[in-house]
Order: sequence, then C-alpha cells, then structure tokens
Amino acid sequence: MSSISDSAERTTASLGNGVAINPPRLQIVVGRWLMFSDYGAAAQRHMAIVWSCVLGCALADALWLPNSRLSFASSNWTGLLQGIVCCALAGAFVAVASSRLRSDARYPAVVLRTILIITELLWRAALPIGALLTAGVTLSYLITSADLPLQDALLARVDRNLGFDWLRFLDTTNSSPFLAELLARVYQTIGPVAELVIVWLALNRRGERLAELIAVLSLSTVGLCVGMWLVPAAGAFAYYGPAPQLVENFSALGEMWPFAHTFTMLRNGSLLVIDLSALQGVVSFPSFHTVLGVITIYALRDTRWLMILVLLLNGTMLVSTLPVGGHHLTDVLAGAGLTFGAILLVRRRSLSATANDNQGGY
Repeated sequence: MSSISDSAERTTASLGNGVAINPPRLQIVVGRWLMFSDYGAAAQRHMAIVWSCVLGCALADALWLPNSRLSFASSNWTGLLQGIVCCALAGAFVAVASSRLRSDARYPAVVLRTILIITELLWRAALPIGALLTAGVTLSYLITSADLPLQDALLARVDRNLGFDWLRFLDTTNSSPFLAELLARVYQTIGPVAELVIVWLALNRRGERLAELIAVLSLSTVGLCVGMWLVPAAGAFAYYGPAPQLVENFSALGEMWPFAHTFTMLRNGSLLVIDLSALQGVVSFPSFHTVLGVITIYALRDTRWLMILVLLLNGTMLVSTLPVGGHHLTDVLAGAGLTFGAILLVRRRSLSATANDNQGGY
C-alpha cells in the first residue's frame, strides 16, 4: 500500500463537466479517519455499520440516562475530550510527518512512512472502538440499574435440558489445582489477545479486516445489550451459590465472579454514578468473553498458524467462562450464536453491496 499522502491524492471528485478536482482536505481526513475510505468500499460499508451502532447506543443512552437514577460522572467528559484531542493530534502529526517524508526515497524514510501508516491505523481503530465501548457500557449499566426480574432459573433449566450440570462441572474443574489455575489465568487473556489481534492487523495494514472486526464487534455489542435487557441474569455463580469447598482452588487464585459487586450495587441503587475510569463488565447473558473470543479467531482466518494458536487459547478461555466467569452454558452458546449472526450479517451486506457495485460498473 502506498503512503497516506498518496492515498489522499488519489481521492478525487468529478464535476458535471467531467473535470476532476481534489475534494477538500478536511473531507479526505474525516473520510480516512472515520470511514477507512483509503481501504476501499467494503471498509467504508463496515464503518457505516460501526457508526450506526455507536449512534444507536448513544441515542439510547441520551434518552434513558436523564430518566434513570444514574448520572454521568463529570470527569467522563474530560476523559472523552482528551481522547478526541489525542486522536486529532495524532492525525495532525501523521499528516505533517508523512508530507515531509513523501518525496524521500531513502530507506530510513520508507521505514518511517510505514511506521506512520501503522500508527495512524491503530489510532483510527481505537477511535470507533472507544466510542462503541463508551456508549455500549453506559447502556449496559442503565439496563442493569433497571433491576429487571432475573431469569437465571430459566437459563439453568435450559442448561439441564442440554444435559449440562454446572455444579458438577465446577466441582470437576476445581478438583485439580493445575486445571483451576490454568483456567483462571486463561480467563484473563481475552483483553490482551483482542489487543494483539488489532495490532497484528495494523502491522499488516489490513484496514478492511480491521473495519470488519469493529463492525462485527459493534453489532454484537448491540445484540448483547438487547439480550441482557430481554433476559437479565446474574450468572450461574450467583444463582447456585456454590459451597466454599467447590471453589477452593479457584478462590485461592483471586476473587470469584469479580463483577458481582458492581452488578449488585447497580441493581440495589447504591451505585448512582457511571465512572468510565472504573468500569466493570456487568453482562452475564450473553457472554461477552465468548463474543470477543469468536471475533478474534475469525479476524485471523487468513493467517492459519496464528489463528490456530488463538483458537487453542480462546477455546480454553471459553471453557473457563463457566467456572471462573460464573456463566451458564446457555450464556456461552448465546454469545457464540450472537457473534456468528453478526458475522453473517456483515458478510452478507458486504457481498450484496459488492454484487450491486459490479452490476453497476462500467
């Protein structure tokens, strides 16, 4: 892929008389940063999904928050403003630096241009992901604070109908100190693995694949919020309340069911402020760990050796969501089904749009 400046130069608009002119510089920058316009039409379609989901969650937040018992911490606005300023400064720095290096054919300049492209792509990915998580987590807090009737009995019944005994599974995994430690450690890897996958795609300058990943994550986040609203749940750990001896090897490694404190405080009204600097995941159904696990595997499908490694790690992580994350098996299945549905929707929309483009081409 050519340099950032080159991609900007290739972007033109046609007048009615057929004369091609360069569009305004601001339009180029905004299109590149918000829509990944330099990575093709498919990437732009993916980002249209992303910003639609962000807007939908933000609109729900704006309508619900004033009518809830929760409030948005004033410090949140400072953090959000700092994030926007950082992205703006990063964009300005990359634009100036790439412009200065544009005509330099020496090897160090080529390396620096490549580093700038990768750095900018990482920042461009961080912007929509940050916006999505801010809007999505705020919405999940609002849903939890509504204190809707819990449906864990239903989820436990579905598990039993599937032949799964959560307490027996907990006892089996807890019986081995090695297995308990392995599952507890692997459960914590989902965040770092997702970050590494994003960095890997940026290093390979896979802007379209990054846009696709964020689009699937966006649709899944919306689905998660809808799911936790329709089927509010506290999780298997809270529902069964296992005896201490059933979790002794797990509890020796740290706190079990770590989001219980925040979840309970939101439901009983003792937590009234949404502080983005101290967020805890509060979604039990569907499982967000499962969503991220499936997405990161799918994003690496063109790099077989790396995909296999992540598949093995995430496969173990999915097992750990049951005893360590305190999830019902149904939570995990719902998370996987939700993510596969999001993937199919993104792919179908992309393939349909590509077919229409080909039919309308010259």
